[in-house]
Amino acid sequence: MRWQFLLSCSLILAMQLFITVAEAQPFAKKGEELESYTVSLKNRGLDNEMTHLLDVLPLFLLQTDSVIQPIDMSSDYPGMSLNSYQIILPSALIAINADSTQGFKKKLVWPGLAYGFANHNHGKGLFPNHTLILVEKTPTMRYRKTRVWVDMNHNLDLTDDPIQYYIPSAVGFSTKLIPNEINLLRLDSLNFGVSLQLGYFQGNEFKSYQKLYADAVNLVKGNRSFLGVASSFRQRRLNVICGSSVVAGDTINWALKDVNLNGEYNDNGIDVVMVSENSGDFNSANAWTLNKDEVVLDWLGQGWKIEPLKESNWGLKIIAISNKLVKNSRSLLIGDKIPNFKFCVIEGEYRMGKLKENPVHRRKIRKFKGKNTLVVVWNADDMNFHKDSAALHALGRNLPENWQIIMLNHGGSGRYVYGYNRRFETKVIQGFCSPQVTELLKLQTMPQTFLLDENQRLIAINMSPFEIQGRINGTLR
Repeated sequence: MRWQFLLSCSLILAMQLFITVAEAQPFAKKGEELESYTVSLKNRGLDNEMTHLLDVLPLFLLQTDSVIQPIDMSSDYPGMSLNSYQIILPSALIAINADSTQGFKKKLVWPGLAYGFANHNHGKGLFPNHTLILVEKTPTMRYRKTRVWVDMNHNLDLTDDPIQYYIPSAVGFSTKLIPNEINLLRLDSLNFGVSLQLGYFQGNEFKSYQKLYADAVNLVKGNRSFLGVASSFRQRRLNVICGSSVVAGDTINWALKDVNLNGEYNDNGIDVVMVSENSGDFNSANAWTLNKDEVVLDWLGQGWKIEPLKESNWGLKIIAISNKLVKNSRSLLIGDKIPNFKFCVIEGEYRMGKLKENPVHRRKIRKFKGKNTLVVVWNADDMNFHKDSAALHALGRNLPENWQIIMLNHGGSGRYVYGYNRRFETKVIQGFCSPQVTELLKLQTMPQTFLLDENQRLIAINMSPFEIQGRINGTLR
């Protein structure tokens, strides 16, 4: 009986140890796939292409119950024949419904109405790549709430579409912010379908661009009555939806972009998955095209497999995978050795005005092997660097002998870096990050940090100063 009791105790202890070890692992490995996550994409986001795009939704005067075909700046030419199409207007917008002198009925509309076409690849009706928009009170809509009709059914019948409103928003186009949904114009009834942020150019804002665009429209407008750029909408197409996940204590922002503006976010070979460190702000440089309803990507050293989900809402299934499955990586991968490169480093005292005595030399990164190393690529104009710079300076002043920090400035001059070191009394190795070094390090963010072991193998990317201090404390035990 005694040996049975001891065997039972041993089995219980072994099970407890197994459970403890399993809980300590960040991922439960299954072959080459690791633990998966589901991210709901419930917010709209912006990418750099839409943020920097100057785009106009031209408006034309509506005088009868017919509209002229959408203007196409890429293919229209002066003198080309234009087609008109009859539309069905809400009864409240019809002024007179008969013209006895001509012997047939002709609908006249209330003054102040204008129409335009928004780019929208819905594939329906006479205009499969555009959606008709009708606006009232064009002289005052810059400052007041205005009714807008959008032909969501794409049948040129505005009586069966819900009335929307253009409401002037305090969110400007120069800010990386999304207005509230009430301030957006919806082009379809899909969940997170294509929506527009509408506004106006200020009087002298991009004045040369306004004149250039107006000249181009006047050249091909034909018998349309163009209201001018100042009375037309400035538009921003919102075609990015995003959400976030927390992995190993870090927040990663994920997004899907509807590249072809059809209201769907899972078109293979067209739509893309985007990743960012900044909430709601994405860059097309960190975008991967969907292929066979999935995409394999790498972000800050870790490989991921992404699968779009469409149930009641859009989302992503995110699976951490072994870095062995990542092909043509866009970042340095965890566990790999950092590439060997040369960079200019300031050694000793930097004396302004004495170029021959300035101790600036080219050094290989391998010269700094043998210590735990934090490589920081930074730019003084970046707000993210401002948040962590004081903590990094404090780390540099209190490093143990087996640690070092190498800061590589990207975009600054030698005089600026000299002044920076002198002002903040940094105790780090200061150097410069050339375009060649940038390519070798495969930067995905700015700033970006690389934590290396004594043999310069990559341990982590973009650890916070607090996490780095914890790792330093761990090496001192």
